[in-house]
Amino acid sequence: MEREPQVTSDGSSRSLRFIFPAIAALGVAGGVLLFWTAPDPTSLPVAEPQAPSLRTLRLEARPVSGKAAISGLLQPRHSVEIFAEVDGRVTEVGAEALDRVQADQLLFRMDPLLAEVALKRAEAAEKRAESQSALASSNLNRDRGLANVNVASQAALDASENAARQAEAARLEAEASIAEARDRLAKKTVRAPFAGVLREFPVEVGEYVRAGERVAELLDVEKLEITIGLNDTQIVSVEKGRPVNLRVEALAGEPFVGEVDAVGGALDQGTRKFPVRIEVDNTQGRLLPGMVAVIDLELGAPREEILLPLEAIVDEFGLKYAYVIQPDGPDQWVAEKRRIEVRSLPFLPTQVAVKAGVTEGELVALSSVRQLRDGLAVRPIAESAPQARNRSRGAE
Repeated sequence: MEREPQVTSDGSSRSLRFIFPAIAALGVAGGVLLFWTAPDPTSLPVAEPQAPSLRTLRLEARPVSGKAAISGLLQPRHSVEIFAEVDGRVTEVGAEALDRVQADQLLFRMDPLLAEVALKRAEAAEKRAESQSALASSNLNRDRGLANVNVASQAALDASENAARQAEAARLEAEASIAEARDRLAKKTVRAPFAGVLREFPVEVGEYVRAGERVAELLDVEKLEITIGLNDTQIVSVEKGRPVNLRVEALAGEPFVGEVDAVGGALDQGTRKFPVRIEVDNTQGRLLPGMVAVIDLELGAPREEILLPLEAIVDEFGLKYAYVIQPDGPDQWVAEKRRIEVRSLPFLPTQVAVKAGVTEGELVALSSVRQLRDGLAVRPIAESAPQARNRSRGAE
């Protein structure tokens, strides 16, 4: 049988000792070849940076009317607390708490017996005083006649005159007592001073009421009012008598019409606002005190304004800037950093009115304004003013 040749471990080691240097030599030779054959990097053309694409807005002046939407609480036009003016036990009640009452409607009546007795006594005292006054007047006339013929002395005449004056004073005092007794009798009956709603009325039949006790609170709801506060730029456009539209949230935003009833002539030191009172007719009784209403105020006539979205403005240390996109050759544009002056618009939180710095018809950047710099080449994406306006309205 033929025997296979055997490879010893010494032969394998000698073979590997020659293979690794050969591979290393080939690698070095390849690297040298690539170094000498590679192109010079400085000779390659420089790639121009691609101009960033921007959303833009073409500025356009449009009429802007100053509007204010302010919430307030409906309050009663008049509110009075009713107090008992005399003591007495309640014998009759003509209404209950939360009832709507008419003007002069009976609320409650107290036992009038003692007041009626006092009135009769006062009337009797008046009769006596009238009789005494008449007698004193007759005696005075007689003494004057006797004094004229030297029959009565001057002392007697003086006494008659004094008696007549005292009798007249007694008569006047009796008349005052009658007036007081009648007033106390009238105060035994308490009536509603005007039409309204009894918010509180804790009086029951049989209860003893004392003078000075609070017995009812009456609200006048025929007309309600709302008091709101406006700043100095808003108050100058509001005048008394102007109609005002308002919406009541509890009635699903149903519209109502009110009227400016009073315009504050001085600043409220607590709120730093000028108070304005608005009156709302409520003869149908659908509105209730305490309901929330939103008042829509027109603040002056519309005026032409250039509006700029807040997203187009860069704020640097309190200064406002915008990037105006200017043409720089055929199909080339650059961003120009422009300082602007703006003012805020009431109830338009996403836009401002431009006072200076840009003009109507110029193109301003809306996107990537934080990454722009003055003189940077850009590629604008045209956007019409109505589109920008619709987006800004959606942001509101």
